Amino acid sequence: MPFDRGSVTFSVFHLPQELPDDALARLQRQSAGPLERIKDEPEWGWVGNPHLLETRIDEQTAYSGGRLHLGLRQAQRKIPAALLQAECRMQELLRMAEDKLEFLNARAKKEIKQDVIDRLLPEMPPQLTGIPFVVDQSEQRLYCGAVSQKQLDQFSLCFSDTFGFTPVQITPEEAVAMQFGITAESLPRLNFSPEQPDHMVGGTIGQDFLTWLWYFTSTNHGALPKTRLGEFFCMVDGPLLMVDESENDRGARETSIRKGLPTQSMEAQTALRTGKKLRQARILCGLGQAGAVAAGQPADIGWEVTLDADQFGFRSLKLPEGEAMDADSVFEERLGYVQTFLELTFGLFGRFIAEIRDDDKFMRLQQEVQSWVKKWPGSKAGDGASAEDEG
Repeated sequence: MPFDRGSVTFSVFHLPQELPDDALARLQRQSAGPLERIKDEPEWGWVGNPHLLETRIDEQTAYSGGRLHLGLRQAQRKIPAALLQAECRMQELLRMAEDKLEFLNARAKKEIKQDVIDRLLPEMPPQLTGIPFVVDQSEQRLYCGAVSQKQLDQFSLCFSDTFGFTPVQITPEEAVAMQFGITAESLPRLNFSPEQPDHMVGGTIGQDFLTWLWYFTSTNHGALPKTRLGEFFCMVDGPLLMVDESENDRGARETSIRKGLPTQSMEAQTALRTGKKLRQARILCGLGQAGAVAAGQPADIGWEVTLDADQFGFRSLKLPEGEAMDADSVFEERLGYVQTFLELTFGLFGRFIAEIRDDDKFMRLQQEVQSWVKKWPGSKAGDGASAEDEG
């Protein structure tokens, strides 16, 4: 499963209570069934971590590196649309020839279609998809290998059915409540635009954070505040997705900037000036020399991820190369890298919230970010390229 190897796409959940002592027995009772019984409706069930066909859930198949590591499998049989259409048309022509008809009514066509489905469906191989997850009870966290809201809702529903409580997704709004005991709605929104009036500012707290991170790393040459884990460096890079969620209606609501140097392009400055904020961007972090990260080169230890600021969805997180050899040690090492990255991310988020909730610091910060937009670092480059769509 993806937490074992390669890049990792995931969302983070908080567990409001510990898993029950009979967790494995509960998972086994709702494990995925045999493929023979799969029909046209999707069936969901838990599977062991080796693969999507492992329906046995026990101490051997449920753990990796000492942590619960399983998957939620969806199985469904489907007839390819082109095959279904061709089979139906063939049967319709045969029926018309036998009965010497020039056309068939809707009822006859419906009956033929159902007959074709009943005949072909059992012959179709089941289509399998999975959502891996890892439970870290020491941190009261669950890492779910999905970022789409539909998949996350389905996972939460199945988890609740199995364990009797629902995990809480750590979105930016939830992180504010967990770290500071306040609501995101009580916080002011940063206005990055030197031209836009403050009362027209829109966007989410996550968009404010990601845009602030862009400003912070740009003006500090990638250097981050020292942490207990060492000195880290970070840069924001393209592709950039910038959005305007205010109530004004002054043109395109989304701007996607991909080519050239997106973070230094004049398109990016224009987007900021018109009130747009970052909703999605690529983040590069390293534990090493600042110059390497600022130049876009790998640091001593590096992470790379596309961050969805609205939901704190981490897409295609690339982890540092590890040194462990056996499977359990590799898994534990990789999860440690995930935890390090999250500690760094949530630490920066906490620093940002601490600044904007202080009135004096907020006013100074707003002046600084607007000055940053005015004195755009790429004002002489102008080599970005953008594609705008009405949102």
